Amino acid sequence: MPAPAPAADGSDLFEHTLAQLGPKLRRLRSPRQLMDTLRWGAEELDRAYTSAPAAARAVVACRDGCAACCHVAVDAQAHEVLFAADHLQLNFSPQALTEAVDRLAAHRGRVAAFTGSKRDDSRQACPLLQVGSCSIYAGRPQPCRSHHTSDAAACAAHLADPTVEITSVYIPPIRARMFSVMLGVDEAIEAAGYDERAYDFGSALHEALTNPCCLDDWLRQRSAFPDNCLAEPPDRAPAT
Repeated sequence: MPAPAPAADGSDLFEHTLAQLGPKLRRLRSPRQLMDTLRWGAEELDRAYTSAPAAARAVVACRDGCAACCHVAVDAQAHEVLFAADHLQLNFSPQALTEAVDRLAAHRGRVAAFTGSKRDDSRQACPLLQVGSCSIYAGRPQPCRSHHTSDAAACAAHLADPTVEITSVYIPPIRARMFSVMLGVDEAIEAAGYDERAYDFGSALHEALTNPCCLDDWLRQRSAFPDNCLAEPPDRAPAT
């Protein structure tokens, strides 16, 4: 009997990711096991893209040096931040790491000064963007891995004016697959009892690189980062 065709909406990827990642998380005992597990999740996202229909991948406009999406606020969960921190520590020279920490500290200071929704509309360059390219490409968080559009000009227009609509240039067959894997990872993390809060990526990454307790706190199923690293800290959350 032939194998069933992949689900068009990516639901098969969600179930696969959830079923595979759950047991891996339950077996975690060390930081290295954690990084190996998170690397599996990142590779699943990459596989979701490379196995997407060729016709969908053919219209992707994203190219090396196209960095419009690297100027928008990134919400990331703690495990994504810890994975990026590990990548930095393993691959950057001491001087490059110090320089990255300095840029992240400046980013954190700018974000802390924002009020209300100003963070989302700030359009500041990611502190890890170097000469138009991501300096931690293999360790980048899920939102960055899953972002693809069919029109770079639309991305540039959205960068210049956040009110410009960009959803029309998303590529549904790819987006559905990527988000299915993302949701599978996130649900597995939450079901295993780990910190699932949304953090400002740059602020939390600065904390991860300067506070060695963050990784241990996450493994002990505590909040990995302080509230002032949240994407919407209590003092900046929209009024309800």
